[in-house]
Amino acid sequence: MTLRLPKELRSYQFEKLTGLELNDFDVDRFLPVLFEMVETKGRRLSRSNADPANPRRYVETLAAHPQLRGFDDEHGLAVLEQWVNSSVVRLGHSGRGHRDVQLAAVQPIHIGAYRAGLPTEGARHRKVHVVVYRLLKEALLRRGAPNPEQTLQRLFREAFGRGVAIDAFGVPAFDGKTDDLDANVLLSLYYLEGFQPGKVMATRADLDWSPVMPGVMIALGDLLLDFLTVYRTRLPTIALARHLAALLNIGLFTMTLRLFTVVGELCRGGVGQPPPVDLSRDLHPARTELYVDFTRQTGGDSDRLAGECVARDLERLPAYFENMILLKTLDRYAVNEQRLRTYVEGKSGPDWLAALVGIRGLEYVEWRAGLDLGRIVETTSTELRVPEADARAELAALAPDGSQLDLVLAAIRQSQASKAVTSAGSWLWNTGGLRKQAGLLRGNLRGRRAWRYAMTDELLTTLLLATLMDPAKGAPAPRMRLADLLDVLEHRWGLLVHRPPGARDDASSRAVASGNLAAFTGRLHQMGFFADLADDFNAQYVINPLAGARR
Repeated sequence: MTLRLPKELRSYQFEKLTGLELNDFDVDRFLPVLFEMVETKGRRLSRSNADPANPRRYVETLAAHPQLRGFDDEHGLAVLEQWVNSSVVRLGHSGRGHRDVQLAAVQPIHIGAYRAGLPTEGARHRKVHVVVYRLLKEALLRRGAPNPEQTLQRLFREAFGRGVAIDAFGVPAFDGKTDDLDANVLLSLYYLEGFQPGKVMATRADLDWSPVMPGVMIALGDLLLDFLTVYRTRLPTIALARHLAALLNIGLFTMTLRLFTVVGELCRGGVGQPPPVDLSRDLHPARTELYVDFTRQTGGDSDRLAGECVARDLERLPAYFENMILLKTLDRYAVNEQRLRTYVEGKSGPDWLAALVGIRGLEYVEWRAGLDLGRIVETTSTELRVPEADARAELAALAPDGSQLDLVLAAIRQSQASKAVTSAGSWLWNTGGLRKQAGLLRGNLRGRRAWRYAMTDELLTTLLLATLMDPAKGAPAPRMRLADLLDVLEHRWGLLVHRPPGARDDASSRAVASGNLAAFTGRLHQMGFFADLADDFNAQYVINPLAGARR
């Protein structure tokens, strides 16, 4: 018998902990929504009337645009449709068997991409746009910006708004002044004129969330802002959008793994144990130890070591879910019961999380859990039409020697674990870039056992550009010692290249990592980032080809 839970116990997301919904997420669909928030200064546009199920309708409207010639016959329309589908929009699938083609998103190659209002399902953004917008604003506030919303809007327009005019109602269109626009950008602007733009809403997109890992989130906001500031005039708009998306994706991925560690340590810790270092406002070195294979030898020793690290991280998903439902349950009790509310009232971020864990052993928590047990028994009996005694016996069998709180958690785990772990797994492979050109995870969706950390060239380029910056000057750093780069990759992102994880630190694994370092430097040389001036490790430099470049 599978127990039935009351409605308020059925959710397996806890956004007060993460700020985000850990579920399938596509960063390419996210960027236009971030553009929209920047342009509307934290507000949203009214619901789009776009018809994603009829993509050809918008191609036909584009073919009739007064600035286009030669696309009015069947052959021209077919060419235009292929051009739009490959460069301007992203197509998805819906319906039974995912056979029906529909518009999924507009490619984020300029700031006006939000005009279409795609995707129409706002829940698919998982609140990432709200979190990132807030991180960017707070980064500007720390730097003394008197009007961070206006400053951020100006920065994004400089980066992504070349050739785009935005009127007082937030409607983007081609400004008619720039003659050297990329053809894809110009085509996209003409294409978007076929959509009726939404109206700016009065309410702001707000979020009841304070980061439990403030140092990690502050560093992510600063890094995104610095990257945008440094490279906004040094990269083509399309390339800038790709790199910004890749930087955000790996930031979300590594942040999630650090969150797993923090939550696990807190929930396992006893009285007097020091708090996890990531609860600090300072950014501490990552302890996630993601060994990344650069040898490209499938089945080789380095490839296997990278696969073991992925398997280790995937195995943490069920434990994170159990800890999360404990915290979510304690938070629900603290919000609804005055006797518990006093323990967490007025606290936020790390202080709130520590206080939440601290109430776990209180007698009143057990009393509140007893009420939940009665409601679970009642709901199960009503929905399954079984005697309450049978429901109680099934419930007691889930945790025979456990407390009442343990029984509540066991019931939630039985009901929600499969969906929750699947959703969090989808979040990890999406933010890990499993099917992206800029990805850290490699493999296929059918076999997680074959997943490994093996960075693509595009993601490596993104991380190199993000590391080779001088934020104080707002300019790219011309070069950096290879040893320093490896330290940044390890401390900031938890990425290991030249050494194995601590759990595999033996002579054999160190030899494997040494070969991996040679493959890494060879990759840097091929990509034009490496200057090998001497055999001395300390005289080997990574160079920035964009130093001094201007768009």
